[in-house]
Amino acid sequence: MPKGYIITLAIIVLIVISSCAKRNTEYQEEEWLTLKYALPVVGNPLDIKIDENYIYVAQDQGGMSRINRSNYQIRWITEFWAADGSQKILGRIKKVAVVPEHNFMFLVDTEATDAIRVINTSDPDSLVYMLDFIGGTSNIKDLDGFAITPVPFSQGTYKMVCAYCAAGSFKYDYYDGTIFNSNVFTISPGAAAGFKLSANYIYIAAEQLGLYIYDRNDHHPVGYIHLSGEAQKVELSDNIAYVASRQCGLQVVDVSNPASPVLLSTFDTTGYATALAVSGNKLALSSGGGGIYLFDISVPSKPQLLQHLTSCGYTNTVKFMDDKLVVGARDQGILIYEIK
Repeated sequence: MPKGYIITLAIIVLIVISSCAKRNTEYQEEEWLTLKYALPVVGNPLDIKIDENYIYVAQDQGGMSRINRSNYQIRWITEFWAADGSQKILGRIKKVAVVPEHNFMFLVDTEATDAIRVINTSDPDSLVYMLDFIGGTSNIKDLDGFAITPVPFSQGTYKMVCAYCAAGSFKYDYYDGTIFNSNVFTISPGAAAGFKLSANYIYIAAEQLGLYIYDRNDHHPVGYIHLSGEAQKVELSDNIAYVASRQCGLQVVDVSNPASPVLLSTFDTTGYATALAVSGNKLALSSGGGGIYLFDISVPSKPQLLQHLTSCGYTNTVKFMDDKLVVGARDQGILIYEIK
């Protein structure tokens, strides 16, 4: 076979392969995100929670910060005082959750023994340390807290939940402001890294195992789907589960039939996709060294990339706040973008 023919054939094959490889990093050249505030914080902002008045930031070795939403003033916190006058120094704060209805905050501190620290926020100018909850709290990868209809017990009523992923399991604990009940239930898919609750189901992002769905009432497994990459966090919207799947970016799953979830679409991002947030028809994804991705998810089977930002540097987490996007960036602190 003539050498020139072989070269020509090789070129044709390369052209065909290139035409079949759709680049999913294309996006519209339109500025959907405009940086409004860059708020430097001490340490590495690993986690963010937001209520009506404040932005709470877990800053690893930098303790934590509370940012006033009305004027963006920052209160940097490295210690708390207990009601008895004793002092509690913060170590390495990895996660934060708030229950504003009952004026409580939960912090994951990993300085010595991994613990959930409970803070009373009734007086915003004088936050009070309550207790450390220890036991089954090692290697917490996700944390949330929320108010519930009071659950009676022998000494009163539990009025809130502290839920978290620790040591590969999902844990669901009650708290009444004084006493923790850590024996409500535990689910162990084997590698729980993130979770989301609906009225009837518990969705667990289980790293290399994929997405697991459990019945919220009896805690039995309902459905499962293997996903590419390592499922880190999950968000829900209209029977669709959106999963940040580390090295494989965004995975979109139809969970309208929880017993048989169906993969609708994927979007491979640069960097490691580790956190995401959903608001209306918008989805934001934090992808480590890949920065921030903003999508239109009006059609879940075809998420449209609106903008990809790398100017924020290495990102850890992202949250929507009304018409704004709040980003925790390792080297730039808290970045607040206005969404077009």
